[in-house]
Amino acid sequence: LLNYRWPGNIRELKNVVERSVYRHGTSDYPLDDIIIDPFKRRPPEEANAVSENTSLPTLPLDLREFQMQQEKELLQLSLQQGKYNQKRAAELLGLTYHQFRALLKKHQI
Repeated sequence: LLNYRWPGNIRELKNVVERSVYRHGTSDYPLDDIIIDPFKRRPPEEANAVSENTSLPTLPLDLREFQMQQEKELLQLSLQQGKYNQKRAAELLGLTYHQFRALLKKHQI
């Protein structure tokens, strides 16, 4: 649990624990027997690494505007690569479908 990035933050952790307890189904066994496995789908390590060809912007810059633009470009790229299937596009970014939909709404895509 400590090594997972938790992209959905505390809500994702809460949901994983609740689902695991629900699936466990009985209170006759110790908590140590509950299997918590949100890790069945991990993003590849190379996806987290910065490419050598990545051009960094010059400073000074508006960081929030830069982040918004990068986020929007990644959303559009994931939609293209996922053939406009939103569930697949969300998976490409390591997001849940609902997180992805919220970002689409935020960026008016």
